[in-house]
Amino acid sequence: MTEAWGTLILAFVIFGITNGRNKVLGSVERVGVPFVIGMTVAVLLPLYAPITQAGWNPARDFGPRIVAALGGWGEVAIPGPRSGFWIYIVGPCLGAPVGAFLAEKLLWRKAS
Repeated sequence: MTEAWGTLILAFVIFGITNGRNKVLGSVERVGVPFVIGMTVAVLLPLYAPITQAGWNPARDFGPRIVAALGGWGEVAIPGPRSGFWIYIVGPCLGAPVGAFLAEKLLWRKAS
């Protein structure tokens, strides 16, 4: 669950500040976008890392698991000690689209 929330917030911020309809950021101020994204990660990490190591990138978890499984670690690699490897794949894959959807609907509504 924390992977979905963390990825949702990160995707919301990224889609919010990089959208072409963002009139607050001009072409000169766009150099600050990487700083904002980095600060978002810096704020989210202390909140989510103590819970589940902030596994917001499925490849960061699943890639090493595949290598460990091929290296002979067996069930320690996949499915893991508590069979919870799937949450590090499903959580971010659900959180990112929801964050993008919310950014689109909440920040970039068409004026009526």
